[in-house]
Amino acid sequence: MNSELWQRTEFREGGQADISATTSFSEEMDNEVYDEMPTIESDMQELRSATERAISQIQDPLLLLDPDCLGETLLEWLVVLERILGPADHGSAAAGDSITDSLGEERWDYLNACSEQQEESSLSSGEPRESMTEEKTEGSPELGEKEDRCDSSEKEHEVSNETRPDPVRVASPKAVPTDLLADLNQLATLYTELSCFRKEEEEDEPALGCIAFLRRYFFLLDQERVRRMCLLCHQEQPEVQRSFTEAMLDVTQHSKVVEVIQRGDLLRSLRSLRELQPCGAPPLLAHLHRLYEKHGEAAVRSFTQFYPTVTPADIMTMAQQSHFLAYLDNLVQSQTEEDRLSFLQSLLEPESLRQDWLELALTHDAPQRCDTLTPDGEPRWHSHCFSWGYGRLLSLLIRLPADLSSKQKMAETCRSHGYWTGYISLCCELQRRTEAFSAICRLDDISLLQEAGGVEPQTLEEWKLLIRLSQRCSGASDSDQLTGVNGSGWSNGSDDCGGKMSPETLTLMLARCAGPDRAMAVLEECGVQLDLSPHSKLVCELLRVTEKRQRAMIQTMLERCDRFLWSQHA
Repeated sequence: MNSELWQRTEFREGGQADISATTSFSEEMDNEVYDEMPTIESDMQELRSATERAISQIQDPLLLLDPDCLGETLLEWLVVLERILGPADHGSAAAGDSITDSLGEERWDYLNACSEQQEESSLSSGEPRESMTEEKTEGSPELGEKEDRCDSSEKEHEVSNETRPDPVRVASPKAVPTDLLADLNQLATLYTELSCFRKEEEEDEPALGCIAFLRRYFFLLDQERVRRMCLLCHQEQPEVQRSFTEAMLDVTQHSKVVEVIQRGDLLRSLRSLRELQPCGAPPLLAHLHRLYEKHGEAAVRSFTQFYPTVTPADIMTMAQQSHFLAYLDNLVQSQTEEDRLSFLQSLLEPESLRQDWLELALTHDAPQRCDTLTPDGEPRWHSHCFSWGYGRLLSLLIRLPADLSSKQKMAETCRSHGYWTGYISLCCELQRRTEAFSAICRLDDISLLQEAGGVEPQTLEEWKLLIRLSQRCSGASDSDQLTGVNGSGWSNGSDDCGGKMSPETLTLMLARCAGPDRAMAVLEECGVQLDLSPHSKLVCELLRVTEKRQRAMIQTMLERCDRFLWSQHA
């Protein structure tokens, strides 16, 4: 038989085999589609049963208040959830294998092509085998570089696969009934909170971590409860806050406000956000995060208009410390003057924020410590006259009610940073008046005693102490005044500081309160030898004359009253 006929027969048989294979493949695909529908329904039914069982178990108060039993119940439910709604991990592994295979094939093809090209060139030129060997040797650096690039890319791919976190899933991979979704929301949020706040377990603990669970099942979580959870744990677990922010940015990426924000107009973006404000705090925070990344501090200062939907705790997790201080200062100053103290008190949740905010305000936009403190930690002359950028906020924080230990810690913080007005105020509040008088004498400003909020001595013993301290500190103040602060004058041109602290000025103050004779007697009791200046002597003489006239006037008034009373009696 002719050979061509055999070939045609084989061709005909091969075509029929291909057609039959295609038909069988399509039938298998149809069968898989039809078989998949009851599988999804059975999975949902299994998930519903596990969810209802877990919901009924956590209704028991004894189980709900026992973290171990509650964790076991949620772990049993988590196994079913992972199998039905968990992420598919096969795709990433297959992708990694394909990348590795392609890199290996590319390197092998490159080596073969180079060797063939070199052999052809050597044969065509008729050069001996030694020349071909030399060419291969010369080309080897290029080949080595190619191999190094392949090796480095493979290593980078392996490292990225090891360190890459789970992708955030904001949509369910399968359709979940509404009633089942509500129960899943409750259990998923409860599991997230429990895994976030519980103590660290052993390494072989089979439970899924808080961050991994949040990223895998964010579409099941209550966004507002997760936000409050992040506010409580962001200092210990900042990665939880970052994962929540990433998820909310993904959820809100298709909003119309995003287009307005991307155009770069801050005022128009804020107007759009005010219209969107009833949507809730988590979506609003995502848009504010976009605004902050685009405009920085200017955007943060304008976030006060979204209070109380967005709280200072939310801004503190988002912005830099210096930018947060600007926001907090604007927020407090937006209140009326009589309401600022109580409003600031309402923001302290927890109470430890008072100390944190005090330290922030003392370290930002503040004088340098070398300008307010001497090398031995004492107040520099007139260093209280420097301006503090957040002085209004500092004065409010110091006036806030607190327990004794908190006030003592605040006083030490103010002293260590050289904030002397706050330190003196806290010393008076803590009944540490001796330390307050010592600081006032070193600051050498008598207005700190005379002003309305000053620390005026209340007894003769305090006057004696103040006179002794002023005599002791006068020499140090004079030397500090001569050298100046950092060898120069005032950095802010402050000339409104009061008069000097000296035994003479204190004697005149005491003479106005208790009389010149009593003041001179106290001066002698302190052992201070003082020659009054002509001006001080004149003031003392005028005070004596005034005292005599007052006594005479009082005596005259008493005599007139006495005569009037006797006349009425008669």
